[in-house]
Amino acid sequence: TGCPETGGCCSKNSRDVLKPECAYKRTSLERECWKYKCCVRQCSMDLEFDKAASRLKKEQKARVDKEKQRREREKRVKDEADKKNAELEEIAKERRAEQLQKEAEEEQRLRLERDHIENTTGGVDFCEVFRAVSLTDRPELSEGDRVTLPVSALNGLQFKGAMDLKGLLTFELTTPQGGKTHAGVIEFVADEGTIGLPRKVQASLGAITEADDTVEGGFATRVTVRFKRLPPGTFVRLQPHSAEFSCSVQRMGGSSIPTYDAVRGKWVLPGLEGVLHEALQPLCCLSVGDLVAVPHGGHSYDMIVLQVEPAEPSLAVTLIDTDIQVEIAPSKTEEDALQQHELQQTRQREEEEAEETRRSEALFLTTRIIEDRRSVARSRLTAEPAADSEGVIAFALRLPDGQRLVRRILKTAKLQHLLDFLDADSLVNSAHYILCTTFPRRVLSAEQAHATFEELGLVHPQESLIVEPL
Repeated sequence: TGCPETGGCCSKNSRDVLKPECAYKRTSLERECWKYKCCVRQCSMDLEFDKAASRLKKEQKARVDKEKQRREREKRVKDEADKKNAELEEIAKERRAEQLQKEAEEEQRLRLERDHIENTTGGVDFCEVFRAVSLTDRPELSEGDRVTLPVSALNGLQFKGAMDLKGLLTFELTTPQGGKTHAGVIEFVADEGTIGLPRKVQASLGAITEADDTVEGGFATRVTVRFKRLPPGTFVRLQPHSAEFSCSVQRMGGSSIPTYDAVRGKWVLPGLEGVLHEALQPLCCLSVGDLVAVPHGGHSYDMIVLQVEPAEPSLAVTLIDTDIQVEIAPSKTEEDALQQHELQQTRQREEEEAEETRRSEALFLTTRIIEDRRSVARSRLTAEPAADSEGVIAFALRLPDGQRLVRRILKTAKLQHLLDFLDADSLVNSAHYILCTTFPRRVLSAEQAHATFEELGLVHPQESLIVEPL
């Protein structure tokens, strides 16, 4: 630095030649300079420290933001995983519920099946196939609906415990052709591999019992026999094949009090009740579709079983040790006639409805034609000429309803003017009509509308015309 005392520059080499006071001053100046340099150095250090502190804060904030984003990302991933786990747990819960429901339904079905088997078979699983043989050659066995089975069937029933059950032994009989009925058993005396069928069972099954000469039995029907337990019947509905039975029972009378029949040597019920009692007494089972022969008045009337109650489980009931109500339905002939009558009434009603529809459409069309024709006629209709005008013709018109009108028209006018007069006020309530002269009869139609009355030969002062609808 420069020294104000010497007017020159001082350096370390000239320090020895300076005066003491100058040296002191120089030392003070250096000290001030050193302080200034320290202050400057301190300021720069402070600036660097502030920059470092600001940079540190930014880095800390960045780390905090990054950590926050990481936590938010982890939270989202965790929430999505929890949501997915909840959905999977819900699906698994629904599947477990469905599985439990299926297991419960299956258990219920199996229990119902076991109950059904227990009620229908008593736990006895007996099913055999036999060849049909007729019992008509043995009158003592051909009445009723009890069949004969071979001894092997008895052994099978005993082995499976059927003989330990209480009640009548009843069986379901079916054929490959679709026949089905139920029957009891009267004896185990049939030949091995055969089943003896009485008339009622044979007719209900439609079974063929005539065999050819082959050892296997030829074309005789194969009957499948299953052990079944039937409920006691409470109601049966029978339908005669013909109307003869209905005519016969109308003449029956009497009360429900039993009377003693000396000829047969037993008590009988009078009237229809007695007839049905005699027909059903030899039977032990009734199935829907069975054919039952009802003897009365020297005739045998065939009836079909339409309904039994209780209907479950096999549409069949037993008649042993039970009180049953019998209802006679209209015969098959009467039912067919009634259906035919109802069909005719339905057809007639449909034809009447179609005719009414056709009439309505025709009336609507006629109304439209009349309205259109009236609007056109009113626009063309001219005034009626005076009575004393030259060439005037007075037309006397007789309408279909008997009404008579008179209209004056010039003979040089066209027939269309007379038609417009009729159409302007809708005097003819018909879509089409013609005009006829009285004598000689001549028809004037719409095709001649543009011809004048002179051309048509109507030139007399008075002319008579008849309006006839088509």
